Amino acid sequence: MLLIFLIKDIINITYNKNIKYNDKLYITKFLATISITLTFFVFLTILAPTMSGGILNAYLANGAGSLFVHFITPILSIIDFLFYDNEYKLKMRHTFYSIIPPLLYVLFVIIASESGVRWGTMHAPYNFLNYKAPTGWFGFDPNIRSWETLGIGVFYMLVILSIIFIIIGRFFIWLKDKINTTKSTKNIGNFDK
Repeated sequence: MLLIFLIKDIINITYNKNIKYNDKLYITKFLATISITLTFFVFLTILAPTMSGGILNAYLANGAGSLFVHFITPILSIIDFLFYDNEYKLKMRHTFYSIIPPLLYVLFVIIASESGVRWGTMHAPYNFLNYKAPTGWFGFDPNIRSWETLGIGVFYMLVILSIIFIIIGRFFIWLKDKINTTKSTKNIGNFDK
């Protein structure tokens, strides 16, 4: 998404154009921003603490690849979403679309797993999606929390994550509106001078 919008910006600046995308691309960028934000929070609060070597090692392992994927990219995406691309005003109903990408991802994981793909010893790439763990879809046993399971059934995690997606989306829309209102107020003040 960032690449698509970057190309638009380069064309607009280079050729003094005013290319605007259709609303669906802005909504898709919004959904991508929510997804990468949740990636940031899930890695920080759920995955990194269960990795050997602790949180700092989780970010610095693999040549700091996790640092870029799970920290720097989400932060830059959030900044980009909040401060740029104000041509389309999102509506609160768009926050409900935010559960579509994670549900599609879960569907992909299930299809891949049932086709024989494994992530180490797990049937999912993350412990909170490992539907073949002892807690399965609807179990609950926090005493077995480990790298392979959170001890919470996948269904419950999906409900929790869906609610978090919607909350993040609503917060982003609210914050973006506040930022844009502040920018407009400053621009009006500068115009009057």
